[in-house]
Amino acid sequence: MKIIIMTGRFGMGHFMAAQAIKKILDNSPVAAEIEIIDWLEYATPKYAGQLYRLFGFAVNNVSKLYNQRYKWLENKRTNRKPELYHYFMKQFTKFLMEKQPDIIISTLPVCSQVVSWYKEKMQSNLPLITCVTDITGHSEWISRKTDLYFVGSGIVKEKLVSKGVPLKQIYITGIPVNPLFDNVPLNKTDVCEPKSRNILVMGGGLGMLPGNTEFYDNLSQLTNTKVTVITGQNTELYGKLSGRYDNLKAVGFVHNVYEYMREADMIVSKPGGITTFEAINAEVPIIALNPVLQQELYNAEFIHEVQIGTVIEGNTSECLIDIERLLLDGNQLRIYKDNMKKLKNKFAENKLDGIVIRFLKETTCQFGRTPLTEYYASGKEIILHEKVNFNL
Repeated sequence: MKIIIMTGRFGMGHFMAAQAIKKILDNSPVAAEIEIIDWLEYATPKYAGQLYRLFGFAVNNVSKLYNQRYKWLENKRTNRKPELYHYFMKQFTKFLMEKQPDIIISTLPVCSQVVSWYKEKMQSNLPLITCVTDITGHSEWISRKTDLYFVGSGIVKEKLVSKGVPLKQIYITGIPVNPLFDNVPLNKTDVCEPKSRNILVMGGGLGMLPGNTEFYDNLSQLTNTKVTVITGQNTELYGKLSGRYDNLKAVGFVHNVYEYMREADMIVSKPGGITTFEAINAEVPIIALNPVLQQELYNAEFIHEVQIGTVIEGNTSECLIDIERLLLDGNQLRIYKDNMKKLKNKFAENKLDGIVIRFLKETTCQFGRTPLTEYYASGKEIILHEKVNFNL
């Protein structure tokens, strides 16, 4: 059996969710070859890098325009045709013949759209699972031929149902994270004791953090507090901070975030979907710092609603006052931790690998029997006559 996880690097959240799913399934009884495919790298190898850089520029420099487009499309029609529909359909037919997957799991909306429209066009039963990587019910995630949805909360489930997704197709699994984030140390520091407080500051893969040094100057002056800043791909910020402070350490892009979380009493971060659920699994209260992108705003609302952290907005001085106050309030941090533990227990009721196993048992007869495989086996060529459609 072969499972393909289709994803992309618009930010690192989608790709990290794909890696987490692979890790979970690799450690499960699922006997399958599992491969992660960056769809943009596969379909447009010459331009994928430029597209990802353009996305990074948009979220960092024209976030208002990005949010306007996101909100405009949020409640538009579901089952949207993917951008570059005609081209992507041809690439996907080639992809299927080359990879011959038995099941596809998608962590990126455009991947779900491509697979769903292919299934509809070819009347295929190729199983498709979509994993929603933020606390959002945005219409772009909903495609008619998706078989199952993995979502992070009841909020998302309700939104999908309101947009026509059958209840039985939706499972609240939490957003998948590397299982290593579950290894919470038993000797965690009591946050009431200001002897060795540890703050972890993160900005996701793109390093979306305050660019001026005032924020970090103030953080470094907190008494009895060690600060680690993970700057991700933000090399400019890393250059500003590296070696500048005695009790503030800057590191670039790392693959062992879970080790830093084990040492942290608090995480200060942009509230990305993956980061939020990594924090939940590590049971480290999260301080959502100035959410800007619409997905971040929804994630921040979730953090506030389920009481696993707090949202801080304002200038750097105001942020530092709130952080210091919360550090001293050990009781509040313990409440956040308890709520995180409750969420973890709730997600455990819908284990991702268990759902996949049950789904595979129900769809065994369909594996390797897509109309496309039979069509190509006959030596014929599929021709798609639809015009290119730019849904921008």
